[in-house]
Amino acid sequence: MSQFLTQIRAAFHYESEKEFTKAFNLFANCEKLSKQPTVVIKIKARMAWCQHSVGNIIQTEAIFSEIRSSFTNEPLSFLVHSKYLIKLKKYKSAKELLREGIIRFPAYLEFYLVLASLLKDMERAGESIEILKSALDQEVLTKGRGIDRKDIWAELGSLYFKRGDFNSSLACLKKSLALCNSSDFLHYDLLANCYLEVDDTENAIRSLEAFIQYRGEVDAETLILLARAECRQGLIDEASRHLILAYSFHDSLYLKGNDMTDFAPLLRNGFFTTLENVEWEDQ
Repeated sequence: MSQFLTQIRAAFHYESEKEFTKAFNLFANCEKLSKQPTVVIKIKARMAWCQHSVGNIIQTEAIFSEIRSSFTNEPLSFLVHSKYLIKLKKYKSAKELLREGIIRFPAYLEFYLVLASLLKDMERAGESIEILKSALDQEVLTKGRGIDRKDIWAELGSLYFKRGDFNSSLACLKKSLALCNSSDFLHYDLLANCYLEVDDTENAIRSLEAFIQYRGEVDAETLILLARAECRQGLIDEASRHLILAYSFHDSLYLKGNDMTDFAPLLRNGFFTTLENVEWEDQ
């Protein structure tokens, strides 16, 4: 085993054991043994975190500043610093750094993902949407954390759904689906919810059937959603059967107040009186 691998493993071990001084010294040795800019950046970032962990905040900031000044052509230098700022809840500084990174390296997807996630956590969904849309405007994008365009479209669909813009959500989810194999699409349940919101029950049922088929298993929440769509379609027997199956998971049903409209036919025919434990959420 090479000297570099031996020392880097030891450094991570000491770091996990909270022996930060030993870890820092080993990371410093590893830095000298590597010529790859991205590897050096990651090592120096770990050194900075070691300093932070022992309370040397000034030295921590100095290392991150050194990373950015020494590797001006490497987007990773901006990314590691911005993630540090986010951990410290210095959100304004982190946003400024990420936006600067996007301007300098517009094809680097990770900037968009981190900034969009930060804005989403800050409950600024509108700004998060605009960041993801600007990522999709780029002709070339690197992959970030294994995420590509189909995943960005899906995240946009989720953000639009939470804002109540169901038509935009539906359009985004359809674009995501078009970019992957049907069996690899992970958002059929959200797609079905969109179809229900725009009163396209036929496609809602198809989406849920695909979700069950490709997932290979089913849960109570999915069955309740399917039953809602079937009730709207007038498929009362099918809806009853799926609700009974949902009930069997926990010998109870928990239904949202606004589900009552869809389940009106079952309320009228007395279906719910045959089940002992049915709880309706207050509207």
